[in-house]
Amino acid sequence: MPLKRWLHENGDSSFHERILFLGGRMLRALLLLFAPLLFFGPAALGHAATPSVLVRWYGHAFVYLIASSGIRIAIDPFGDEAVHYRFPESLQADVVLISTEANDRSAGERILGSPQIFRSVAALGTNNARGLLFRGIPTFRDKSQGAIHGHNTAFVFELDGMRFAHLGDLGHPLSPELLAEFGKVDVLFLPVGRDSLLISELDKIATDLSARVIVPIAYRTELSGDLELRPLANYLDDRPNIRWIEGSEFSLSAPELPSSPMIYAFRGIP
Repeated sequence: MPLKRWLHENGDSSFHERILFLGGRMLRALLLLFAPLLFFGPAALGHAATPSVLVRWYGHAFVYLIASSGIRIAIDPFGDEAVHYRFPESLQADVVLISTEANDRSAGERILGSPQIFRSVAALGTNNARGLLFRGIPTFRDKSQGAIHGHNTAFVFELDGMRFAHLGDLGHPLSPELLAEFGKVDVLFLPVGRDSLLISELDKIATDLSARVIVPIAYRTELSGDLELRPLANYLDDRPNIRWIEGSEFSLSAPELPSSPMIYAFRGIP
């Protein structure tokens, strides 16, 4: 017996007709919702947003990263008297990494948010800071085992499927043993301003680390104060593989990594 006839014979027809009417509307809504899936398959539902990392440069060697998880990492924040870049007001972080105690890189106390701060040689080895697993790698700021300028700690860590390395104030080429500690790197923050490393040596470091994105940092600008640094142009020297970044930040996800090495150069000054 048809459902409509049964309802008419066994109850309040107006009530049951309202039930049928509402049921029909729900059925049509479901059909409209799932029609794309029936015709086009799972692709019709779209893809979840690809996790990406926000990279922000505040000047000199000061880099700030925010992962899709929300963790915020500040690396080598500068002191007031060292350089003349504007320090970001009320900047908060979860983790602060400091490569050396030189005053142009060691102002961790200026970062708000009660971050965990890892300073230079105290950050060596594998560490876990609020969910960030990173490695501090022992290096030097000169080619004389630190006899001139002292120790430097380079950092390597992974965020959103990409491996990042910040070389701090590295002053010498990387030995095979050090390269093994870094592993292959996706995004490399490369200090290009110091004349302790030749341009050819900087290029070899990036090549040996298999870096796919090279971000030059710590070069001379009008805000570098009395620091003796070469300008960015000396490092770039009309290279073809440059992506100019307007402003002082960019976002990057693993699928967006270039297939061949690319230099991400900031066009302006923070």
